[in-house]
Amino acid sequence: MPKQGQSVESCIVTVLKKKTGDKVTKGEVLFSYETDKASFEEESPTEGVVLACFHEEGDEVPVLESMMVIGQPGEDYSSPVTGSHPADRSADPAGPAALDEATGNDKAGEVNPAGDETPARAPSASASPAQFVSPRARKLAEKEAVDVSRLAGTGANGRITEHDVRAFLMDRPRMTPLAKKLAAERGTQPHAPGSGLAGTARAADLAAPVNTIRGIDYEDRKISNIRKLIARSMHASLQNSAQLTHHLGADARRILDLRKKAKVALEEGRLTVNITLNDMVCFAVVKALKKYPNVNTHFMGDSVRYFARVL
Repeated sequence: MPKQGQSVESCIVTVLKKKTGDKVTKGEVLFSYETDKASFEEESPTEGVVLACFHEEGDEVPVLESMMVIGQPGEDYSSPVTGSHPADRSADPAGPAALDEATGNDKAGEVNPAGDETPARAPSASASPAQFVSPRARKLAEKEAVDVSRLAGTGANGRITEHDVRAFLMDRPRMTPLAKKLAAERGTQPHAPGSGLAGTARAADLAAPVNTIRGIDYEDRKISNIRKLIARSMHASLQNSAQLTHHLGADARRILDLRKKAKVALEEGRLTVNITLNDMVCFAVVKALKKYPNVNTHFMGDSVRYFARVL
């Protein structure tokens, strides 16, 4: 993925012109992508066949990460891709030594007591939060958006090791960079398998939290890539810029008169509940949010969540 400007960290794939198995000529458009300011098309630097395609339309891809492999039919591309493509490395946690060279980890520090590639113990959701976590295991868990409290440690005294994290990743679908980021922020996990290429979990595949009382009382709607980038830029501006509070006045005489009527009705016994001014303001807010549902939403990264209730 090309780097378009110093401030661009990732781009969104809008159209895939070529897929695995397609023949390409030099200068032919491979895919289109967007930054927060403009759209671009990437041309093939050489002639050949698309041997692999690592991302799909709608994926957010970090700059300088592998998008495709172009070569000759039957050509072996596994070694260079394994050493340079982060998404491909996470797909095979127990893979070759190049994995540990890329992540900076040494296999010699933590090994499976059984001496093979079989996970020593299956992950458990009932692990105690007080368990110790090795530094390498914690680093890998943060990188891959893994909740270590869901793991059962196989190290000394139940210590969670790097091997335990990798064993968990073997059973979880590979995730796009955006899906990992959102999973870490929301504490969610992807469905298995994902809807992306080769079962890769995208942001839309993350299991959404459910209201234990009312169930799912919202609807997630996809937004365009441009709206997505605009929302992120506005959110970044909100976090990094000094805020200005703007005060407005309103004519409150009618609501004050209504409050007086409610107070008289309570004194005369026509009302059994004391309706305060705050109650009236809250009622007006609820009515306004139902009339303008776009205000009662959350930005979820690649979609907008519309709530059916006003709480």
